[in-house]
Amino acid sequence: MTARTAVRLALLALAAAAAAFALGPPRFTWENEGLRVQHPPGQVAAALLGAAALAAAALPPRPRALSVLALGAALGLAGLAAQRFAWRFEAVGAGLHERRLSGWTRIAWRDVESVDSRGTSVVVRSRDGRAVALAARGFGADERTRLERTIARRLKEASGATGLR
Repeated sequence: MTARTAVRLALLALAAAAAAFALGPPRFTWENEGLRVQHPPGQVAAALLGAAALAAAALPPRPRALSVLALGAALGLAGLAAQRFAWRFEAVGAGLHERRLSGWTRIAWRDVESVDSRGTSVVVRSRDGRAVALAARGFGADERTRLERTIARRLKEASGATGLR
């Protein structure tokens, strides 16, 4: 095995490890105002590191097909880094907010029409057709329960129901 091949293999192993870390679950932050869910900066950095390692592994021009494949995967990891950096979900006093690369989607609690909490996601739809979806895959049972209770509590507060008799 040549030194160039060994370096390529090491870069590919680094990229695979970084990509595995970057695909981890988001972080929950419970605050007085509500809940914030976002990916930790380490996941963004790992995706960028993986992209850089793949791009470096693709630099030597031989074999061309593998270089093109590695550059494509590097672009994919760079896109993942951008998505992880931009994405945020908030269930706060003003309503539900989701930030993506394309911008914010905001739904006030009084405008919520339905909440679907089946399977691996929680989807909240507004009366005007907007939706905020949170993929709950990888969440712990306690995190999922607290998320659902936060949404239920905020909806109850927005409807004016106090639960007191």
